[in-house]
Amino acid sequence: MKRVTLLAIACLLLVPGAASQEEYGVVDAQPVFRTINVDGAVNDWSEIEPAYIDTVGDSNGSDFDFAAAYIANDNEYLYIRVSFAEPAPYGDAGWLVNVVFNTDLDPSTGYSFAGLTGSEFFIQSGAVFDQRSGANFVDVFEQSADNNWGAFAFTDTAPFETTTDVEIGLRRDLTFSDDEDGMPGLINPDDAPIFEFPDFIVVFEAEDPEYNAVEFMPNADPAGETGIYYEFATGTPVESWPLH
Repeated sequence: MKRVTLLAIACLLLVPGAASQEEYGVVDAQPVFRTINVDGAVNDWSEIEPAYIDTVGDSNGSDFDFAAAYIANDNEYLYIRVSFAEPAPYGDAGWLVNVVFNTDLDPSTGYSFAGLTGSEFFIQSGAVFDQRSGANFVDVFEQSADNNWGAFAFTDTAPFETTTDVEIGLRRDLTFSDDEDGMPGLINPDDAPIFEFPDFIVVFEAEDPEYNAVEFMPNADPAGETGIYYEFATGTPVESWPLH
């Protein structure tokens, strides 16, 4: 796939820190090296600034009104925390929330998600779907209860209930093949890594009950690509000193 150089995209990026609802288009997130326990509790996100603070009250008929996004990583996982302005029915309707990844920084490759970015894969309700072909969902040889829609892997996600915060843990070493816990029968699995490069753009999208895309984080830029730019942080987790 074509890859846009960082020099070209750097012109779009803002000073690292918590981007606000006044900003749209491509915004820059501060890399954070932290191991997160994906259990639905958010105490281990303490002292991590939001990657983006969204406008509230603009859900336009969706049950999911984004409030903020947080991003961190360690050597094995990418961690995402999505905060909602009000308790949202993630357990009953999590398929109406999509976390979309442009991993080659090229808006013309992959699936054109709402015209805002070119998606190589996305996460929906804990399932990970391949969009490199330009299709919304990858075809499977024969749909069944075991391979509905053709997810090639699954994330650690919690909680699956009405909540104001959802945590996601995505393995960084995944490939687009049938993962051991993925669905069988994909037409085009291969061993390409989902993160070929050390950075990506992510977009958060929520839909109304009729599956219309109505809520975005960051706010949609009508003139160009939208998303949060993140480069994987490097480091070693800090362990607590033993008490004597």
